[in-house]
Amino acid sequence: MKAIFENACPNCGGPIDDERLMLSAPCRNCLDIPDEQLKQLMSSNLLDYRKKIVELLEQKGTLQKYAEVELFEREVADFKETAKKALGVDLWDAQVNWACKALSGKSFAITAPTGLGKTTFGLLYALRMAMRGKKCYVMVPTSVLVEQARKKLDDYSAKIGVNVRILCYHAGIKGEEREAIWKAIESGDFDILVTTSQFLARYFEKLKGIRFDLVFVDDVDALLKASKNIERVLQLLGFTPKIIETALDVIRAKRWLTARAGKEEGSEVQLKIIREGQEEIERFKRENKVGMLIVSTATGKPRGLRVKLFRELLGFEVGSKAEQIRNVADLYVPQVADLKIMVAELVQRLGGGGLIYVPMDMGIDYAEHVAGYLRECGIRAEVFYSKEKKRLEDFVNGEIEVLVGVANYYGLLVRGIDLPQRIRYAIFAGVPRIRFSLAVEEASPMRVLQLLIELREVLEGDEKKKAEAMIARLSRDMDVLQVLIKKVEGLTSRQKLVLRRFEEAKEFVSSLLRRSDVRRKLEENPYVSIKEIEGKLYIVIPDAPTYIQASGRTSRVFAGGISKGISIVIVDDEKVFSGLVRKTKWMSEEIEWRKLSEVDLDKLVKEVNKDRKLISDILAGKISAKTLELVKSALLIVESPNKAKTIASFFGRPAKRIINGIRTYEVSTGKYVLSIVASGGHVYDLVTPPPNEREEDKSAKELHGVLVEDNKFIPRYTSIKRCRKCGEQFTYPIDKHVCPKMGSKETIEIEDAAERIKSFKELAREVSLVLIGTDPDVEGEKIGWDVGVVLRPYAKEIKRIEFHEITRRAILKALEQPREIDEKMVEAQIVRRIEDRWIGFELSKRLWQYFNNNRLSAGRVQTPVLGWVIERAEEWNRSWRWVYIVTLENGVKIVLDNIPQDIDHNEFSRKIFNQGLVIENLEFSEEVINPPPPYTTDTMLRDASAKLRLSATETMKIAQDLFELGFITYHRTDSTRVSDAGMNVAKTYISEAFGEQLFKARSWMMEGAHECIRPTRPLNTSRLLELIREGVIRPIKRLTSDHIRLYDMIFTRFIASQMAPAKVVKQKFTARVDSFSKEVEGYVDVVEEGYTKVMPLRLTKRVKEGMVSVINVTPIRKPDVKLFTQGELVQLMKERGIGRPSTYAKIIDVLRRRGYIIESKYRKELLPTKIGRRVYDFLKKMFGDMVSEERTRIVEEKMDLIERGELDYQRVLSEFYEEIKQLPPEIEAMPMA
Repeated sequence: MKAIFENACPNCGGPIDDERLMLSAPCRNCLDIPDEQLKQLMSSNLLDYRKKIVELLEQKGTLQKYAEVELFEREVADFKETAKKALGVDLWDAQVNWACKALSGKSFAITAPTGLGKTTFGLLYALRMAMRGKKCYVMVPTSVLVEQARKKLDDYSAKIGVNVRILCYHAGIKGEEREAIWKAIESGDFDILVTTSQFLARYFEKLKGIRFDLVFVDDVDALLKASKNIERVLQLLGFTPKIIETALDVIRAKRWLTARAGKEEGSEVQLKIIREGQEEIERFKRENKVGMLIVSTATGKPRGLRVKLFRELLGFEVGSKAEQIRNVADLYVPQVADLKIMVAELVQRLGGGGLIYVPMDMGIDYAEHVAGYLRECGIRAEVFYSKEKKRLEDFVNGEIEVLVGVANYYGLLVRGIDLPQRIRYAIFAGVPRIRFSLAVEEASPMRVLQLLIELREVLEGDEKKKAEAMIARLSRDMDVLQVLIKKVEGLTSRQKLVLRRFEEAKEFVSSLLRRSDVRRKLEENPYVSIKEIEGKLYIVIPDAPTYIQASGRTSRVFAGGISKGISIVIVDDEKVFSGLVRKTKWMSEEIEWRKLSEVDLDKLVKEVNKDRKLISDILAGKISAKTLELVKSALLIVESPNKAKTIASFFGRPAKRIINGIRTYEVSTGKYVLSIVASGGHVYDLVTPPPNEREEDKSAKELHGVLVEDNKFIPRYTSIKRCRKCGEQFTYPIDKHVCPKMGSKETIEIEDAAERIKSFKELAREVSLVLIGTDPDVEGEKIGWDVGVVLRPYAKEIKRIEFHEITRRAILKALEQPREIDEKMVEAQIVRRIEDRWIGFELSKRLWQYFNNNRLSAGRVQTPVLGWVIERAEEWNRSWRWVYIVTLENGVKIVLDNIPQDIDHNEFSRKIFNQGLVIENLEFSEEVINPPPPYTTDTMLRDASAKLRLSATETMKIAQDLFELGFITYHRTDSTRVSDAGMNVAKTYISEAFGEQLFKARSWMMEGAHECIRPTRPLNTSRLLELIREGVIRPIKRLTSDHIRLYDMIFTRFIASQMAPAKVVKQKFTARVDSFSKEVEGYVDVVEEGYTKVMPLRLTKRVKEGMVSVINVTPIRKPDVKLFTQGELVQLMKERGIGRPSTYAKIIDVLRRRGYIIESKYRKELLPTKIGRRVYDFLKKMFGDMVSEERTRIVEEKMDLIERGELDYQRVLSEFYEEIKQLPPEIEAMPMA
């Protein structure tokens, strides 16, 4: 037994230990039987185990909430059994997941790839509801699907052995049958109604008097074509037009606030509309039983105001799948004599199922030419465009081998095809590109934007800044501009401003292109081509978005993963291809270009064919869940909402659900139907009594939230409460509107982590696997353990995943490598927290007694750190002295800081000025200097303090944002190790920016779990900002200047760490005046730049031997010893083995918040306060051994030993307990002055 969790028993809601929770059993008070007996019962399946526990609880007369746990499992099992009778096979795990959601009675959206049985599930669940006397409505897109649904429902009903009244209507039904259906609809004489979505729009008046318990919409995209359909569906579920209008008011108010960022006048009015509207909606739902809506989509790109009604009234949002998830071999063929001949050779080698793309500037005529040549070679090829849609059917059934079309981003062949079972490869007969005239007079907004983006590459200084500002504005206004340029009258002032800015951008571009220097630079640009055609100049740029979209047709998310595809670009313009390589790498981290001749094409084709066989078998129903479970349902729990949102964004536009106020993102990764939620950090902490209750003396049984029995220490945990207004955290129970810091106010709202856990329990029972994805450190492991233990009675399986960067590649890799929670890491953190609590509470209590001030606190780690600040301040105070800054005739400055202090400084200054300095022993030498290693937490904090003037807390918060946005790796690390992925990032950037000869791979440390702090992509700061402005990268949070500055610092240091050494010239000499001399050295020249290209050295000028004139002498009084900055204090903690990457900033923050140290405003130096000195003196005098630097370091080492499994954590706790028992029970108050 490691711990007791308050209010966590799945039966009575009381305290329960972790061992019982891990057995998915109630507490010992509810069920007092040996754990061994429970383990024997667990050998049966989960439902039988639950039933046996319910029986035992009934026998004892203690059955409470566990009955609900068992009932839910029983209902799921019942649905699975019924479905198996109907289908003859088991349900897929994803279908069971949807059934669990439906059984919870909540509306939701299904966003999943083809082949997972969405329609089958919807029909089966409608049958289940109908069997229980509920009215259901199934909507499908076409009349053919209405007939298919009827046949399936009839078939399922017969196999299950139930008589359900099924009513189907479509346009093909005529005469008496049609009349009978109308009659049955009017009288409500049916259980399940099946129609098309068009029927709802046309005949809603006939339906609106009927209230449905379930509406299942198969393909919500068809329904959303008429936005009024949303309101019609909601009315069928029981919502009134009035409450729907209230919800629309809430949506409009939210949109108003979002557009103005809540800063303008009127915000309070809008907030009131939202608050009152939401209260009215909740009241309506409590007082009226509304039905359940389940919508299914494979593409799902919902837009408009009304689609938000699902969120406001039913607690979910429709999502869409990701178009950029791809598993493609990106290959290229160098320039050839004739493109079409190479195309034919490749098609003959690869076989059918191919898409051939020709560049836009070569057009449909060239596509016809290529297709004709392929037919001459015996290949069944046709050009595909909107007027020839039948050719798509012929392609699907194999009558056409390959389709040929133009590589146009909006073309049918690029965007309009989703055939994972048929499309195997794509061939680009020429680099996909955009060509447009350099004459901008009639250019569209999009063309002007594209020209600006290319011109920016050759501009400098203010012109570049101006171009960047215009790019940002045009990107933001593009959708509006496309409409405005066709509109002449009735423009608003805002619309006129947008048009004026566009005209200014057009004029700016035109003026630049008239300049010969700009044109010359464009021609020299290695990533674009300038061509003259019929006397007109054109620019040719790579079309990376079209390439990614088109090549993505070959690799689709399906029920089993992401299918393998092949994409081959036949290069016909080297410069434009170089640009394509560069831009695609910016847009997608997975892309890795390889030459066709360097890969095993036959092996790749086998991989492709294997996936196509699997997809075909799935679609044909040849694979069942019993033979191969292709897709697993999982719940991923991370720490922060930003992290959850970023991860979800990798897999398309996520569907969303609100579960007890907690936002859940739902996506499909191919192998997982994944729900993603955030824990919000720690959810449990040691129990504490309210501040006004003096803790009773429980020394024999309990010490500050830790039970002590038979020399065993069991912490008691309870949920963390937090005031939303001031952020105060505590663990004791309290009224919802009372904050221990701010008092009682109606506007105060206390957030209890127990509510999040409640939501997680509901989500955990829906899935087959819970994945804990908390931060990859000891603290994250403990948070994961807490959550995992409490969820165990509701989850079928729980695993831990670990990722050190938030990129799609890293997340997918982590999902492939789940592991168990590391119990040793958990034990180390348990000890760390208990030790912190015991020492902190006991020392603080004695501080209160002595100083008669209960706002003071003490801790083992913060005390020696406070001592360092005091000691350094005393040294600083003693070390003030006169130094002389001497400026030589060539501008070189020399600091004379070793002159005796008894000399008159004014007189000595005059002497130096009049007499000059003697330069002697001058020598020059060449040195090779290596770059510094990449950042760890302590070195990052040091440099952020010195260079950016950021506090440790600010730096950690900004780094946390950068990590959660996917821009840097995990920022709490003491490792300088660089992974292979990191080296590839550096190689890509250095090769492009400076040439591959300056890249020098360094791992810096041996293999380990952690890595250095580094960027996740080869993007310097300016490029990152460009891609954000262009909308290529869309961070979920706005970046501030501090985010940019810290990213730049991390990026520069990392890139430098992977570059060649620099060769420099070092100057060394002696500067002498009379008998006083000073050794001076510095770098004067760079022979070979190496890493100094990104981290320039500070160079000094060369000097000459002999007497040198002095042009200025400034005597100043300054200290020899500097006060600590926050960064330097962190560095000292690292050097002396006190604190950890996760605690450095917290230690300094605690000292500042308690008023023990202050930071100077301008120099950002730390000074102890009067109370800080007095507290330290008291602690050192009374408890010197306990809070000494040596003892603190030993304690940290013990934590490390526990983490490595080399020391028993209970033994260490026993040692700490004995240490606490030696403390004097009371301290006399400080004598009054």
